[in-house]
Amino acid sequence: MGSDTLSRMKLQTAMLALACCLPAALYAQAPPPAASPHNDGVAHMDKAPAPPSHSVNVTFEGRVTTLTLDDLLKLPQTTVHVHNAHSNQDETYTGPLLSEVLARAGLLATKETEPLILHSAVIATATDRYFAVYSAAEVEPAFSKSQVIVAVMKSGLPDTAGGLIQLINTDGAKPARWVHGLLDLNVLTVAAKFNPPATPSPAPQPADAPK
Repeated sequence: MGSDTLSRMKLQTAMLALACCLPAALYAQAPPPAASPHNDGVAHMDKAPAPPSHSVNVTFEGRVTTLTLDDLLKLPQTTVHVHNAHSNQDETYTGPLLSEVLARAGLLATKETEPLILHSAVIATATDRYFAVYSAAEVEPAFSKSQVIVAVMKSGLPDTAGGLIQLINTDGAKPARWVHGLLDLNVLTVAAKFNPPATPSPAPQPADAPK
């Protein structure tokens, strides 16, 4: 088996371990979740909305950057038009791209940071402890045509129904990864070490072979 294949297997194993460990680790830190209107593909109109969020904490490389609602409003704004399969309605949201928010915490999309972005995930957690996982690449316009925004307005008004700050994506078949009352963004990176191909050993020679 070649070293490139082994390296790919190691990376896949690491990513699988990360995916398996994240839910348990995050739930272990959280209190028992309250009834949530999220995200099993079924509308729950009788459940209380997520408590409102007034700021977002972004954790990247051990540093925490806090952006208030006013800070988010001062960033470049993007408007998206999406279909909410829960309510069966077309909706309009406005807010900064998630990539803009991550850039304020230090995760800039450059040629030098491309490997970092390709090997990172963003964990978005709500005030009611619901969370969703995005790859860092899918939220960066340099890598993806879909848009993920930190919505602060709905139809031109404060997004009270979405907990004031809400994570919205444009490419989901249903809003399972929309995060109402967005509170925390954690960037996690899987370190991948790719070893150069090993120099092949010389083939063994018969004992009576001439030297």
